[in-house]
Amino acid sequence: MFYSQYILARKGPLGKIWLAAHFEKKLTKSQVFATDITESVQAIVNPTVPLALRVSGHLMLGIVRIYSDKVRYLSADCRDAMTRINLAFKVQTSRVDIEEGNSGKIDDANY
Repeated sequence: MFYSQYILARKGPLGKIWLAAHFEKKLTKSQVFATDITESVQAIVNPTVPLALRVSGHLMLGIVRIYSDKVRYLSADCRDAMTRINLAFKVQTSRVDIEEGNSGKIDDANY
């Protein structure tokens, strides 16, 4: 075994990365945002204990999935903000309703 059990434990430094690689739906939005990608990549590239190439590949897959989730959440937040901004500054157009009883006849008394 070319990895420490502590590193990949759920509470370990790369536990969330391992979960993202193997169980995509297990991570919550707050866990995704709490993960520091640069720190995690440095931990994979320069490990304190030797890691097998396959394990480091799985961890890199987890990094990519977490990054993808962060981008997807950011895109959704930006889209929501743009929608709210557009609604806030939308020009109100007034509609003219024609009364049905008049049916297009001009009444001289109203002019």
